[in-house]
Amino acid sequence: MVPMRFAHLRSNALKLVLISHLVFLLELAYIRWLSAYILYLGYFTNLVLLAALLGIGAGSLLAARSSQLLRWLPALLFGLIGSTLFTRTQVNPEFEGLVFFTSTQESLRLSPAVLLSIVFVAVSVTFTFLAQDLGRYLTKFPPLKAYTLNIVGSLTGIASFTLMSFLAWPAWTWFLAIAVLLLPFLPRDRLLRINLTFLFGAVLIVAASDRSLRNTWSPYYRLNLLVFEGRQARLAEPHSDRDEGAGYLLLANGAGHQDLTAVSVSKPFYALPYASLNPGESFEEALIVGAGGGNDVAVALANGVDRVHAVEIDPQIIAMGKTYHPADPYHDPRVEIHVEDARSFMERSNREYDLIVFALPDSLVLATSMSSLRLESFLFTQEAFEAAQRMLSEDGLFVLYNYYRSDWLVSKLASMAEEVFGQAPIVYRLPDPEYDELEFAVVFVGPGIRKLSVPRAEQPISQLQRLPPATDNWPFLYLREPSIPLEYALALVPMLVFSVLYISKLSPPGAITGTGWPFFFMGAAFMLLEARSIVQFLLLFGATWLVNALVFFAILLVVLLATWIASRWRFTRLWVLYLLLLAALALNFFLPLQRILFESLILRYLAATTLMFAPIFLANLIYGALFRDVQQANLAFGANLLGTMAGGALEYLALAVGYHNLIILAGLLYFLAFRSVHRARRTSPLVAA
Repeated sequence: MVPMRFAHLRSNALKLVLISHLVFLLELAYIRWLSAYILYLGYFTNLVLLAALLGIGAGSLLAARSSQLLRWLPALLFGLIGSTLFTRTQVNPEFEGLVFFTSTQESLRLSPAVLLSIVFVAVSVTFTFLAQDLGRYLTKFPPLKAYTLNIVGSLTGIASFTLMSFLAWPAWTWFLAIAVLLLPFLPRDRLLRINLTFLFGAVLIVAASDRSLRNTWSPYYRLNLLVFEGRQARLAEPHSDRDEGAGYLLLANGAGHQDLTAVSVSKPFYALPYASLNPGESFEEALIVGAGGGNDVAVALANGVDRVHAVEIDPQIIAMGKTYHPADPYHDPRVEIHVEDARSFMERSNREYDLIVFALPDSLVLATSMSSLRLESFLFTQEAFEAAQRMLSEDGLFVLYNYYRSDWLVSKLASMAEEVFGQAPIVYRLPDPEYDELEFAVVFVGPGIRKLSVPRAEQPISQLQRLPPATDNWPFLYLREPSIPLEYALALVPMLVFSVLYISKLSPPGAITGTGWPFFFMGAAFMLLEARSIVQFLLLFGATWLVNALVFFAILLVVLLATWIASRWRFTRLWVLYLLLLAALALNFFLPLQRILFESLILRYLAATTLMFAPIFLANLIYGALFRDVQQANLAFGANLLGTMAGGALEYLALAVGYHNLIILAGLLYFLAFRSVHRARRTSPLVAA
């Protein structure tokens, strides 16, 4: 009997790791795939994450129920994927805080409150069906053993998705992996064949979409390329030969993102920095930030720039530029390509440039699903402008240009430039007949202004709106001032109401109220701490998908280490750990981030991990010390995940108070957790006395 029981435990351990892996893999796949087909959902992927957390928490609370919710998961997965592909909806982006640069008239526009609520409910229910089995396997082991296996599964889940992203595998391979992992957990009943049909049918329609649209999946976008032949447009064949007479339009997540055209037919704004020069003036060395498919680089070369450093964060967009751009700028020996985060490149570079161009660097995605931070947010802060100023030569010029729907945004950029450079910039407006609702604006600033003959703006900079500048602490260029826009609140409120009703309906008596509060509060605090730490790491090392994945992987390793220590040693005086946690939070709050911006990346990494991971490590020591004594691991785990979801909603407060002050809120939540521990130990069925 002993060998059989041992084999049974090994089987359950493997299944717990597998289902934890599956949960994490589906979460990451949903975040990327849904935002690729629902235009502007990419700005709200943190809400997709919150929905997943709600569903995982709710499913874990249902572990004791006799129902088998997993049997309905394939049909739900098929329905969500199919409806997303065929309804062609988009979030209506016309509200403050979501300034947008592109759109499509082919999609049905729904308000954020409506569309985001629909997505939120669908994703929550999906993960509820899946996580019921996760909760059941959690109860088969001692609490910390179960938690350890869950973390191992999460680590392998993020590792596998990171590998697929690195290899640029198409989306159908993600869902094929999900389908294969789901097979061992599907009930072997009369519905099995129907479930298999739905499950692999979902994979097939994703594959059909990838093939028919000729999708290329970068770590950030679903990319497509249109080639124009006269007035006709068609999808370009993957890896086809370059047509020097053709014009291309690169689509990101289904919307026009950038042109790839010959210099002779490029839009006039590309040449504006060069055409505005006084006779006899030129630029020898240029930095193009947001180089994309290569238009800005091609125009710079055509206008006699001797050396161009092209910085672009997306490797697949660079690859498309190399393959398709009619002018072939990326194979020119005068061009040096840097596939990395531009802000990180600027902080590390010791070169000087005669010209620095921020070339339409706007994204359709968040830098991390843990925050409201956009991919380009740290490029448009006062500190980023200061980095650009340091990189300019004695007569260098800093240029920003883009299409803008809001005049106040142009004013904000211009006033930020004036404050950093100590001079009134030239603001040049250029109407574009193709886009009536848009205004193209160029901001020139720096000592090289004297080399320009471009007329100054009709409205002096002193009369433009003076708005709070975006900073590294508050990197929200697209907000007029620190606040939570009404549309965000209108989108969040129905989701929170649904969450409360959903949990009150599904959770067993006492699972949260009164008994699960320590785990709930710790989950909320940890989410804020995790979000703030990831944002800070992206600032220190670059807002790339790989840095994001590695930091999250490292956080899970820290959690795993803390859990292992808590399983080996019993901490009876939790107040000591709470005091150490408070000290670590205080150090993070009072020590300026600039103090660890060491030139050596190794030294910077060691300082950053010590500073930011210390409170995460201590918090998980406390969590492990509490979790090891729970009587029902699935209920405590569910309460913690629901707290994590609440913390994710509180992260939106960063729009009003900045990321730095989230530490204060995290400290308050940890204090509430501490206060509720003793009461929970006296009354809770979760925590042993």
